[in-house]
Amino acid sequence: MTLPIKRILCVTLCVLALLFLCSCSLNGAEVENLEAPEASGEFSVSVLNLGKADAIILKTQNHTVLIDTGNRGDGKKILEQLEAKGIDGVDYLFITHFDEDHVGGAVKLLNNLTIGEVVAPKYKGSSNEYTRYIKALSENSKKQYTLTKKMSFILDDVLFEVYPPQKNSYSEDDNDYSIVISVTHGENTFLFAGDAESERLAELPKQIENMQHTFLKVPHHGVLEKNSEEFFSLVNPEAAVITCSEEEMCSDEVISLLQNLGTKVYLTTDGQVDLVSDGKEVKINQQN
Repeated sequence: MTLPIKRILCVTLCVLALLFLCSCSLNGAEVENLEAPEASGEFSVSVLNLGKADAIILKTQNHTVLIDTGNRGDGKKILEQLEAKGIDGVDYLFITHFDEDHVGGAVKLLNNLTIGEVVAPKYKGSSNEYTRYIKALSENSKKQYTLTKKMSFILDDVLFEVYPPQKNSYSEDDNDYSIVISVTHGENTFLFAGDAESERLAELPKQIENMQHTFLKVPHHGVLEKNSEEFFSLVNPEAAVITCSEEEMCSDEVISLLQNLGTKVYLTTDGQVDLVSDGKEVKINQQN
């Protein structure tokens, strides 16, 4: 009887080890250096028009990533956009930071959408929307993966590299805790900078090996920072989108700095911005 018991124990241990490895992988295993695959299909980005708030849908051939969830009340609009695209689940939900205009719609999404991983920076928010978000995670038996090191993963032919804040505290609460996401699809690269302000912007060249990107989601709704010009020059994007509203417009100087680099600037006040990459070119359409 001893041999079968040993075999059973061995098999059990192997299964547990496999499950552990799978759970690590699902929880966003921190892989430092992945090679971007060759582009074999299309990759799309939709920057939703939610006023001065962020919600961005990233779609590979077979997977979906959502960056931020807008304000409270925006969850329904995001669900409608996902449904219109034929999307019934999200593989990764990134909450760049816990300001209400980035986490506000999370409760609606958690209650009504199949979500794989929820990833957020390591700090505690102070808003009511943060409290509602944490409660919704618990009620839906979801765990937040707290990002402390660079995270890399590949979905289809798209490489995602996610960078956490480097400090435990910042002079600007919330915004400078923003996680920043760099995405590579063939020859095209996309940078999503949350609401990063001057301290966080200064960290990025130390984290990201190649700062130049084809596309930039302009940080902090187009607010001018003391190092905005330096940051824009390093990224040198061909196109940039600023999420803003008529009541809370972006800085004219930010627009000028980008245009002086030859960047085509889009404002969500003029409508949702949709980008489609084939790995070589990016086509941009703005829905009025």
